[in-house]
Amino acid sequence: MADAVVSFLVERLGNLLIEETTLLWSVRDQVQQMQTELKRIQCFLKDADKRQDEDASVRNWVSEIRDAAYDIEDVIDSFMLKFAPRNGRRIHNPITKGIALHNLASKIDEIKSRIIDLTRSLRTYGITARKEGEGTSLAFERQRQLRWSYSHVVEEYIVGFDEDIRQLIAQLVNEEKYKVVSICGMGGLGKTTMAKAVYHHGDIRRHFEGFAWAYVSQQCKRRDIWEGIVLKLIIPSREEREEILRMGDEDLAKKLFKVQKEKKSLIVIDDIWSTEAWSTLSAAFPNETASGSKVLLTTRNKESALIADQEGFVHEPDCLNEEKSWELFQRKAFPRRGDSDFGINKDKEKVGRGMVGSCAGLPLAIVVLGGLLATKETLSEWDMVNRNIRSYLSRTKGHEQARLSEVLALSYHELPYQLKPCFLYLSQFPEDFDIPTKKLVQQWVAEGFVFPQDEIEGDETVEDVAEGYLHSLINRCMVQVGVRGSIGKIKTCHLLDLMRDLCLLKARQESFMDIIDHWFGNETLGAFSSSNETRSIRRSRRLSILLREDVDDLTLPQYKKKSQPEVPLLLPFKKTKIRYRKDNEFCCCQVQIA
Repeated sequence: MADAVVSFLVERLGNLLIEETTLLWSVRDQVQQMQTELKRIQCFLKDADKRQDEDASVRNWVSEIRDAAYDIEDVIDSFMLKFAPRNGRRIHNPITKGIALHNLASKIDEIKSRIIDLTRSLRTYGITARKEGEGTSLAFERQRQLRWSYSHVVEEYIVGFDEDIRQLIAQLVNEEKYKVVSICGMGGLGKTTMAKAVYHHGDIRRHFEGFAWAYVSQQCKRRDIWEGIVLKLIIPSREEREEILRMGDEDLAKKLFKVQKEKKSLIVIDDIWSTEAWSTLSAAFPNETASGSKVLLTTRNKESALIADQEGFVHEPDCLNEEKSWELFQRKAFPRRGDSDFGINKDKEKVGRGMVGSCAGLPLAIVVLGGLLATKETLSEWDMVNRNIRSYLSRTKGHEQARLSEVLALSYHELPYQLKPCFLYLSQFPEDFDIPTKKLVQQWVAEGFVFPQDEIEGDETVEDVAEGYLHSLINRCMVQVGVRGSIGKIKTCHLLDLMRDLCLLKARQESFMDIIDHWFGNETLGAFSSSNETRSIRRSRRLSILLREDVDDLTLPQYKKKSQPEVPLLLPFKKTKIRYRKDNEFCCCQVQIA
């Protein structure tokens, strides 16, 4: 990510020198020298970014570079905020401006000295310059996107689950057994994919009369889940809908219970994390099979499955075997070839099979790896990824969940620099949130993540370039398509749980974003609460506040100026009164309400 930060800053400094020639004339030399130093160090950041997970000293070096780049951005932003023209006019005291320019020059020189010292320490850490052509340019990435233009239209293949699906269907249509059928296993095993295949299967559609899908996750909001299921099962009129929404919790539970007794229904409860969550929900579900209604439950916790129905059927899928793993990988790494022979050469197959073996048969890891390799054409590129994945996975031998996390982390590290901030920006959204893509690409553009000067062709707009970024993340299997419009255009997208975990982790590590999570009534990433206690937050560039519907007034805790000079606040979901403590020391605060 430091590579991305510096790359964007180099671009921005160049743009400022062109657009604000008059305003910055007296510090033009300092800005140009800073740009030169950043370009010099930029050559080494690709290698450093890859090695920081292996070496704490390299990680600290990268962090110092990133902080220096942020400091440059802060001092220039603060100056521009005070002296840039407003409403087309430049009104400011010449003496005040002169003093400010002198201070700006001094601060730039001070930061430049820090960067020069950091450059001199490169040899100490064994960091080498990036070789010519090793990075992924935006133009090269866009050429790949052209080859992928319709890859997302291809039907998504389900590999290795045929027998699992058959067993689950058999248990669900058997009216004499099991009110609850569970799919239990670790994250990334394909539980939700399996449940969706069962849910849409023809035999299931013919057997049941009503269908509902409810996503639970780590925070179980009982009323929302009950309401959603009832509305899907009965397809109410406007008057019935309003009546349901006015019901108290007890009446709502009775209504859902009654519907299942009268109408043979299949209800999928996806990703339930705890026994307490099921205990909260269970009052609305019949405890016998006479009605023929069934619950299909997915969980990472076997105890949750057993408490839902001690006599129930618990299916624990195995990881994919070697051949099924290889088949799934090929579907993702070569999406344009469909059912035809993939025709991969033997050398590439040997390297590919080795990497797939490192995924331990976990479907999500294989899908992510396939998405990563879909961007690599040559054997040398595959060898490079293979060397990287071996170094990642060698640190977590024998622990499948840790291996999966490392594969996901590799997919992040292999992103082109311009895609990294776009991916991390998704950390602001709640779990399982359907992200509106139109607003998302507009936010990327507004944040300055898109530099299209050399890439726009014909009638293409900067938003079109940002949409290309989104398609690239989707093709890499890092972002999932949600809803499509009538002509196939992507309307919403979302992150899988494990990919969101990675996004949150990297956003924190890279000082990119901190989260105050009142969406589910808890903190995320240890930021702080809305209480009056004083805390000093990390040096994050952005602060996202996720709010419940009942939070109308929020007091921000204390910020210390030296540790937090500038914080853009992101409030993407709700207009709320924000109160600032009198002892807050914001240098510059941008509040964004989408």
